[in-house]
Amino acid sequence: MGDTRAGLHRRVSLETPEHVKLEYQLADLGSRAAALALDLAIIVTAILLVALVFRYTGGLGQAVLYVVGFFAVWGYFLFFEAVWDGRTPGKRALGLRVLHDGGEPLSFQGSVLRNLIRIVDLQPGLAGMAGAASILASRRAQRLGDLVAGTIVVRDAGGGEMFGDEARTDGRAGRPRLSVEQFALVSGFVARRADLEPDVRSRVAASVWEAVRPALGLDGLGGLDPEAAPDTRLVRLHDDEAPRHAARRGGASLQAAAMARERREAWAAYTDLVEKGRAGGLDRFSEAEVRAFGRLYRGVTADLARARTYGASPGLLEAVERWAGAGHNLLYRAKGRATVPLGRWIARELPRAVRRHHRPVLLAALLLFGPMLASYAAVRDRPARARAIMPAEMLARAESTARQDINTSYIDIDGAARPAFSSAVVTNNVHVSFVAFAGGLLAGAGTVLILVFNGVMLGAGFGLYANNDVLGVILAFVFPHGVMELTAICLAGGAGLGLGSALLVPGRRTRREALRERGRAFLSLVGGAVLLLIVAGLVEGFYSPSGLPAAAKFVFGGATALLLTAYFGFAGRGSDDDPRGRVRAAPAP
Repeated sequence: MGDTRAGLHRRVSLETPEHVKLEYQLADLGSRAAALALDLAIIVTAILLVALVFRYTGGLGQAVLYVVGFFAVWGYFLFFEAVWDGRTPGKRALGLRVLHDGGEPLSFQGSVLRNLIRIVDLQPGLAGMAGAASILASRRAQRLGDLVAGTIVVRDAGGGEMFGDEARTDGRAGRPRLSVEQFALVSGFVARRADLEPDVRSRVAASVWEAVRPALGLDGLGGLDPEAAPDTRLVRLHDDEAPRHAARRGGASLQAAAMARERREAWAAYTDLVEKGRAGGLDRFSEAEVRAFGRLYRGVTADLARARTYGASPGLLEAVERWAGAGHNLLYRAKGRATVPLGRWIARELPRAVRRHHRPVLLAALLLFGPMLASYAAVRDRPARARAIMPAEMLARAESTARQDINTSYIDIDGAARPAFSSAVVTNNVHVSFVAFAGGLLAGAGTVLILVFNGVMLGAGFGLYANNDVLGVILAFVFPHGVMELTAICLAGGAGLGLGSALLVPGRRTRREALRERGRAFLSLVGGAVLLLIVAGLVEGFYSPSGLPAAAKFVFGGATALLLTAYFGFAGRGSDDDPRGRVRAAPAP
């Protein structure tokens, strides 16, 4: 992949598997910020509407609100980018699309990674300064999430214009007044002007006009109407310069014009298929249409190479390139849809990933349980320390809990309120696990902070209850779901520490390459944490606060610990796999 600066915008060139170079214009900070603002407006509006609908529906309505709020924060961008081929409603309105930096359409894994890191890009607060600084500093205009996921945001090369005829050569046209680069800038604007909003078109036209004006003579008008708007002047200037540049290219332009005439019908059939595929994917194609699309796509990529060789006009070259890019996105989006089935991932891939990355997971456990034991000992030694650490509600609950009865209720939750309580627990804990992973991008510091903080709070809470002689009560409540929750936090923390290691010890790779590789490698641990937290939230919402004896709850938690140990220790093992989860080569005869 190469990076260039063309005109007013950064561009990137990508080579397809067919060895054809496609050029994309990178989205600038302003257009990305505008798309984000539109998406945030949609999110806020949706939350308000859902809140109005479910305001008076009791516990079930509150559960829905928790889920909707969580989806708005973490799922909106992921969902739309996955379904709309790298576009959210905001990006679609601004004509932007997310691609992998090798030119492939955005994968589900890539969408997950770039959107998990969004929480870091939006810091401090929701100002988005971290992401903005990264976009401005990066050669490919990538925010931090793009660096981890290996993605770029480009102006949508979705087709837009139909193919046109090449400009005819006229030997009497005269010498060009604009350089090749200046004429390419004007041609690019004219080709795209119909897609721009009027105010945007005016601003861009003014910038382009100022860039080419010095070439038009002392008055800077070159015979054009001084009263006309820059947009109108540029169209007239393009019409005047096109035959001059065609004449300069001579025979090459004649070849491009002949190619455009010969390929008109094939291009029309190709664009019809691309539009149909963009509306419903290749699944809508018949077998004959699939074969035709493959044949026509190969033809268009060959035409793009020929157009460059022949020195085709910028307008024709732009159209061929955009439609070749549209076909490329459609074709490789279909090829890249294969994912590991959920059942196989749970049965084999997840436990293998935990065993493969056990070192950062164990380090995360040390950072969680070490501070927990230390704060427990500190609070037991000086009970007054609990008042400096724990919230007032927890202090009051510990002091009011009945002593000498381990079966007493730790927290009273009405049956109707349990769905809302369970939803709140799940969404909060999954949020923490996502932040723990994303915090690894701060050289692991964010992950360490979250693990240590949670460890201190847990230890102080246990110490508080022990000082009030009711430790068994809180343990009976926590034990059924706590094993799964703490395991999930260790998995998410291990993933965050693994991501942070890419910055601290990238090895022989660049930090950019290490971030991308380790982000994908540790993503499975985050998925495992989410799976455990969903189950744990259901247990915490419905089983832990139940009136069952404490013994039953301890047995349930103990059984959970044994099952998780067996699952992560032995699931997914096979004679065809080595300890690192890779397929072994067959032995030589």
